[in-house]
Amino acid sequence: MARRDRYGVARKKKKSALFAPLSFLLVLAAVVFGMGVFFRVQTIEVQGALEYTPEEIIEAAGIDEGDNLFFINQLSAGSRIIANLPRVENAWVERDLPNKIVIHVEESYALAFVHYEEQYWTITGACKLLQSVPPEELPGLIQVLAVSPVAPEAGRFMEVDQADELKLSYLKTILSAIEELDIVSQVSDLDMSNAANPTFRYQGRFTVRMGSNDNTDYKLRMLMSAVLTMEPDETGTFNLTDGVHVYFTPD
Repeated sequence: MARRDRYGVARKKKKSALFAPLSFLLVLAAVVFGMGVFFRVQTIEVQGALEYTPEEIIEAAGIDEGDNLFFINQLSAGSRIIANLPRVENAWVERDLPNKIVIHVEESYALAFVHYEEQYWTITGACKLLQSVPPEELPGLIQVLAVSPVAPEAGRFMEVDQADELKLSYLKTILSAIEELDIVSQVSDLDMSNAANPTFRYQGRFTVRMGSNDNTDYKLRMLMSAVLTMEPDETGTFNLTDGVHVYFTPD
C-alpha cells in the first residue's frame, strides 16, 4: 500500500523504484538467452563462385553450421574470404532469418602482369596479385612496365615503393577503365615510367599518350571513337593529354 505524507499525498514505496531496471535486466537476459538458443545457422548458401567450390568459400569465411546468426561478424567473414582466396575480388555475408547465411562473392581474373625479379605476377584490374606464372601463360594479358611489386604474395593487393605510389594509383585507374570498356585484348605494353603521362599500345598499331590521372574513362572512349574513323592500315600516335581533344600524329 502506498504511504501518505502529512498532506495526504500518496507516495509509492522506494522498493518500487527498483522494479523498472530489474524488469529491464530480466527481459534483456531473456532476449540474450533466446538469441543463444534460437537463430542457429542451419543453411549456408554461396552465390557467385565459379573458380572456387562452395566448401572452399565457406571454410575461408570461418562460418560453421550451428553458429549463432547474430554473433557472426559479417565484415570479418568477408575479409577472410578475400584474404585467403586470391581470385575473390569482393565478398560479403548476409543473414537470412531465422537460420540461413548467404555468402556473395565476386571473383576476379587476370587482366595484366608485372615483372618481379625473375617472376611474372598476374594482377586484376584493382591490382590484386593472383599468382606467379610461367611466360607461356602470359599471352593475352597486358604487360605493365615500370611498376614492380614489393614482396608479392598471392591474394594481396600490390604494394610498391613509395616513389611508385602515384604510378600504382594511376595504373589501377587505367586498368579498371580498360576492363569496364572491355578492350583488354586490344591493349598492350602499358608503360608507367612517367606517372604524369603513361603510354600504351592499342590494337598493335597505335601508341596512346594518356596525360594526367583525370577523366580516364572519357579519354578512352574518345580514343575508341577516333579509331573507328581510321583506315585499317593507318598507324601513329594518339595524344589524349588535354582530356578534351584527340590529336593524331601518323607514323
